[in-house]
Amino acid sequence: MTNKEVNAAIRESLGLPPKSEPQPTVPQEGHICDFPIWSYSKKRSTLTKLTITYEDGSFFQLEAPKGLPGVSSPGYLDILLYFGQRDLFRQNYIEISAYSVMKHLQIDPEHGSSYQNFVRDMERNFALMMKTDRFIDPVTKQRTYVTYFRVLDTMKLAKTRKGTSRFYFNQVFLESLRSGYLKRLDFDFCLYLDRETQPLARFLYAHLLKRIGQKSVYTRKLTGFLNDIGLGYVAKLETKRLNEMVKRSLIPPLDLVKGQAVSHYEIDGDGNLVFFHT
Repeated sequence: MTNKEVNAAIRESLGLPPKSEPQPTVPQEGHICDFPIWSYSKKRSTLTKLTITYEDGSFFQLEAPKGLPGVSSPGYLDILLYFGQRDLFRQNYIEISAYSVMKHLQIDPEHGSSYQNFVRDMERNFALMMKTDRFIDPVTKQRTYVTYFRVLDTMKLAKTRKGTSRFYFNQVFLESLRSGYLKRLDFDFCLYLDRETQPLARFLYAHLLKRIGQKSVYTRKLTGFLNDIGLGYVAKLETKRLNEMVKRSLIPPLDLVKGQAVSHYEIDGDGNLVFFHT
């Protein structure tokens, strides 16, 4: 009898409910929760630049010379961070094989194009450069500088899919992660969204958890929310077309994360998205 089975038997003899298994979680760095760095469709993966201007005058700018990371990219990063999260608190790199990453995402690693797609998407991740003045100085508590940063600084990709690759994370990213500026996400739910190729729902899951924080309600103007999540081009459409796009492109992924990131949501009569967390 294993220790786990013995403990379960003891709890049962004492009339105690079974001890719940700890939920596996993946750490999501806070800025990546806030900023949309993935393409939500194959069609828009050729987009090479994204700029978001916020109502308070601050901005975020993304440059993607190779095009925005593809629809599988959130899954790649989830696997790296989940299996390498302990390593990143003592070193600046994670080691794992592309074969292992693909197996966890239920991508057939033996398929002819799988490894090529992995390399392509990781190159897109590597090429991303982010620029923002939204970081608050810890001393002055003001936004006094513009920060340029990446997610990855260096990659050493094995020439074979089963070889061990090494991924070096950016110092700004690491400092933020190690300081506790992160959200812990349900790893199984992230994998579900990743495997179903739902990158917008995957981003909304982290984004809404970050925005709602410890509050019970988070309210955002619909057009402002679309801008925040990288769908600013939808916010600029005339009303009828905007409503059609929201129903087709935004509501389905919001419904996917309902019960995870938020308990429920509504669009009120003033054009606000209201998210509730109970």
